[in-house]
Amino acid sequence: MIMEKTIQLVAALPGGSKRQEQLTNMFIDELWYSLDHPPLLYMGDQFRFRQADGSNNIAQNPLMPKLGAAGTPYSRSCHPSVVPLGALPDPEAIFESIMARDKFIKNPNNVSSILWYWATIIIHDLFWTNERDPNINDSSSYLDLAPLYGHSQDAQDSVRTFKDGMLKPDTFADKRLLGMPPGVCIILVMFNRVHNYVAANMAAINEGNRFAKPSPTLQGDAATAAWKKYDEELFQTARLVTSGLYINITLVDYVRNIINLNRVDTEWTLDPRQEAGVDVGTKKGSERGVGNSVSAEFNLCYRWHSCISEMDDEWIHAFYDDLLGENYGTMDMRTLMIAIRKFAMGMPKDPADCVFGGFTRGPDGRFDDDDLVNCIATAIEQPGGSFGARNVPRIMKPVEMLGIIRGRKWHLVGLNEFRKHFGLKAYETFEDINSDPQVADALRNLYQHPDYVELYPGIVAEEAKAPMVPGVGIAPTYTISRVVLSDAVSLVRGDRHYTTDYNPQYLTNWGYKEVEYDLKVNHGCVFHKLFIRAFPNHFKQDSVYAHYPMVIPQENRKILTSLNRVHRFSFERPRASAPRVDITTFGGFKQVIANEDKYRVQWQEGLEILSGHTGRYMQANDRKTLESVLYKDDWRSTVKAFYAKTAETLLAKKSYTIMGKKHIDIVRDFGNTAHTHYAAQIFNIPLKTQENPKGVFSEHELYAALAAIFTTIFLDIDPAKSFSLRQKTKEAAGVLGESLETTIKYTKSFGLRLFTGNTSNDPLSTAGVNAVKALAKSGMSPHDIAWGLILPTAAAIVPTQGRLFAQAVDWFLSSEGAEYVEDLHVLASQEPGPEVDALLLGYAMEGVRMAGAFGLHQVSTGPDIITEDDGRKISVNQGDKVFASFVSGARDPTQFPNPETVDPGRPLESYIQFGAGTHSALGKEVSQIALVELFRALFKKQGLKKVAGPQGELKKVPRQGGHCEYLSEDWGTLTPFPVSMKVTWDN
Repeated sequence: MIMEKTIQLVAALPGGSKRQEQLTNMFIDELWYSLDHPPLLYMGDQFRFRQADGSNNIAQNPLMPKLGAAGTPYSRSCHPSVVPLGALPDPEAIFESIMARDKFIKNPNNVSSILWYWATIIIHDLFWTNERDPNINDSSSYLDLAPLYGHSQDAQDSVRTFKDGMLKPDTFADKRLLGMPPGVCIILVMFNRVHNYVAANMAAINEGNRFAKPSPTLQGDAATAAWKKYDEELFQTARLVTSGLYINITLVDYVRNIINLNRVDTEWTLDPRQEAGVDVGTKKGSERGVGNSVSAEFNLCYRWHSCISEMDDEWIHAFYDDLLGENYGTMDMRTLMIAIRKFAMGMPKDPADCVFGGFTRGPDGRFDDDDLVNCIATAIEQPGGSFGARNVPRIMKPVEMLGIIRGRKWHLVGLNEFRKHFGLKAYETFEDINSDPQVADALRNLYQHPDYVELYPGIVAEEAKAPMVPGVGIAPTYTISRVVLSDAVSLVRGDRHYTTDYNPQYLTNWGYKEVEYDLKVNHGCVFHKLFIRAFPNHFKQDSVYAHYPMVIPQENRKILTSLNRVHRFSFERPRASAPRVDITTFGGFKQVIANEDKYRVQWQEGLEILSGHTGRYMQANDRKTLESVLYKDDWRSTVKAFYAKTAETLLAKKSYTIMGKKHIDIVRDFGNTAHTHYAAQIFNIPLKTQENPKGVFSEHELYAALAAIFTTIFLDIDPAKSFSLRQKTKEAAGVLGESLETTIKYTKSFGLRLFTGNTSNDPLSTAGVNAVKALAKSGMSPHDIAWGLILPTAAAIVPTQGRLFAQAVDWFLSSEGAEYVEDLHVLASQEPGPEVDALLLGYAMEGVRMAGAFGLHQVSTGPDIITEDDGRKISVNQGDKVFASFVSGARDPTQFPNPETVDPGRPLESYIQFGAGTHSALGKEVSQIALVELFRALFKKQGLKKVAGPQGELKKVPRQGGHCEYLSEDWGTLTPFPVSMKVTWDN
């Protein structure tokens, strides 16, 4: 009510008074500045998507669409005012006296070649001087990943398949990069693979039906136009997402290394996109989305040839040898021009035919992963050169001379004028530029006075800064260290696709979250997402090569040791690991689960990661002790009564009324929650509810923690997400594990149930207390009981049983299973009894079977040959990861006669969802009892059906091999377990 109170105050003041005028003006300003003037956001695909040439980027004035577009002139950063020397020194003399490398000087911070490769991509993203008119920049002035996507529509079209939004495999548009060390090209290939991964996932998720495939009924031109639009939407959106990863790596990984933040434990990072103003409660900040135009001065500022490594110096020599022959003589400007022409003439027109680094393409158009990984790993191990005078490889001499000449033809300011423009002190002596007497004397002899030193020779000849923690990372020369940060802020903050228009609505919720950074994980660094997504079978989830590739591994070991983080990473060189073996037929599935000695669940590693050390984890005798105490006497009646009461209570408490009908999220607030309550009750986990406000975990917090723990231990199958999953789960598991240990200590000694809200005569919690005492008596410590048994057992019970229930309900409420809903309602409405319960269980198991999305993730303990039903022989080696799918087995007529028909009378032993032997899910009977009671409570409701629209969907994405993943409620994350589905019934 502040606005209304302001109106009352101003209206009550004397008319025409100075205070009334002041307050009125302030009020008008507040209302005026609540909106952008002119608007920053516009409708239409020409603003939603990046244009191939970078046009339409300026948000404040759509009538200036060409600002910063490819094919427009360079701008100037500074206007010249100093009268230069009439006769300037010979470019060759400049190179030989202050630039030429006689001995390689490595970067003092052991920055690897990868950082300079990244800089190379940025440089070629921003600068491409037109051959006919050097005042024109044929690239756009935005970091739009044009080396991959192209600087023009024709270039962009050359790398597109025009099908499903995909790029041609392992291609990139800017052929200039083929003349760079192969590591540069490999990074672009990695982005190509990420783009295609993103496009495929967005199509599968189909958020808001925005990527719906055209109707098969369309014919002719209508079908062609519809498929073209489908491809265009996917391609352009995937480009926005992939470019989002590009800019996040640039602003976090790259910039953190530039200013040495990678050596300190801080989450602060220089992200120019930071919002300022009324939206975030701060003063008005720098403008955003106002466009950009790169200047001629910065074209010269980004020529960092001093940083070329010894390895890449040798590669450049070999490159020219290959073009010109080994006896081509001196590399002068004439020879360079010949080499450039030969290089251009030998270039294939189609990027899919281009090769580099001596690598060859396979039949699918892709390069061999082993070759690419070996090359990029070697580059990570190579320190780059140091900034400063006399460290430019001699092979670059004609390139440097052309740079000097280009600066003169552009009539650019000198070094001192450039420095003054950025608030830096002008150099008064040559020793100020570089304290090395030889360099200072050379500059003096060339230029007579510091004011006459040209911009490009000056920034190369400057003294490099000494490393500072934090502050100076790549140890650049003094002027570069200042101006490069100004340029970075301008490039990003002026680009509306990274500021005003960078949002989940344009990138999709999943795409936005897929590439975002998390300051709690690696201080925000996300380079590993690119490496591991491109090479999932080579880079381990914790590989320091993937996480911190911009510094050589030996230096990273020192850095991470000083930060007490070295234990989180592996330092072995990346190498190929066997891809997952997918078993897809029922016969293969049975062979896996029947051979307990050859295929096992791999839980040891996950538990050790979460607990922090080795221990007594999930041993067979301990499981038997636990089961013998929990499941004795009349335990079935106890469990049945618990689930019956819990189901009715949850339906009553969690449902709500809309338009005269009851609604509930049957997954989040019913199925998942019921199993969460069971685990909390039997293991005495302090659950926070209205009845027990002193508990530690809410229902949803405990479920999320248990689901994350299960995923980390049993389903950690996405290497690109594994590191962050483990870090976040470790934190949640630590809180839960410590709480359990405390409870166990008191239970073991006194039989107390701390903050659980469970009464002393509650049969379930009493069984849990007795189990703890029995396990302690067997010699287990509170730590081993908590971490080695209760935590993994609870995690195995809750999300997996919640998934079975959700899948079954989803199938029955779908069009395929809707005909059985009335039968289920009649059955559920009858009095409970053995016959009714058996039929309800039969229906539930049939629903699980028909849903079909089920499988087992195992690890082989030795070599084996698996025979699939179609006769294929699949070889399995020791240590291979194996996924055995039950999808085909669910409809196998030899196991289920008339498999397309629901038959609740099938023998229970035919359902192998719970495995066999040691694969058998702990508490199989508990799960079946729970299914019966949850089905009874739900299907008893009259008129049960899904709510209309996407909220009534169990949103899932099918995956290779027959399993599927589910979307979180915000559709931003994929998870192995169902999260949400709303249903309704008559009130």
